[in-house]
Amino acid sequence: MVPWCVVRDALAIAEARLAAAGAEVTLDLPANLPRVQGGPVRLQQVVVNVLSNAADAVEGLSDRRIDLTACVDGDDVTLTVRDHGPGVAPAIADRIFDPFFTTKQVGSGLGLGLSISYNIMKDFEGDLRVANHPDGGAVFTLVLRPVRAGALAAE
Repeated sequence: MVPWCVVRDALAIAEARLAAAGAEVTLDLPANLPRVQGGPVRLQQVVVNVLSNAADAVEGLSDRRIDLTACVDGDDVTLTVRDHGPGVAPAIADRIFDPFFTTKQVGSGLGLGLSISYNIMKDFEGDLRVANHPDGGAVFTLVLRPVRAGALAAE
């Protein structure tokens, strides 16, 4: 599967949520990214979830930019989503991928999105990481493994 195809489809799915937040998504996706392991629908789910969380983070702020970039990093492809929100508090960074952990108001989410996304990335032999950008905002990085001969995607 080609990462930019998944990103294109995920942006279409998340379009209404991004618009409601007034988010402005900037893309830097090279056209020549290699094929990666994973099923497109499940990877779309991860990208949509991370984009939706980024929209939540910037909603109501003066800087509502979300930067989505991809690059080849060694043998892997990294897809990075950076928002310009408040970032991830150190006290929750270690728990952010735990099931049922949420910082949202009651009724605004179950706290399963990032946990499910993390496990999907592990199924694909990849990784999902979070950090704070030095200039502010959260950075979620999806590490995607290249397709190997004989490898089967975990659909």
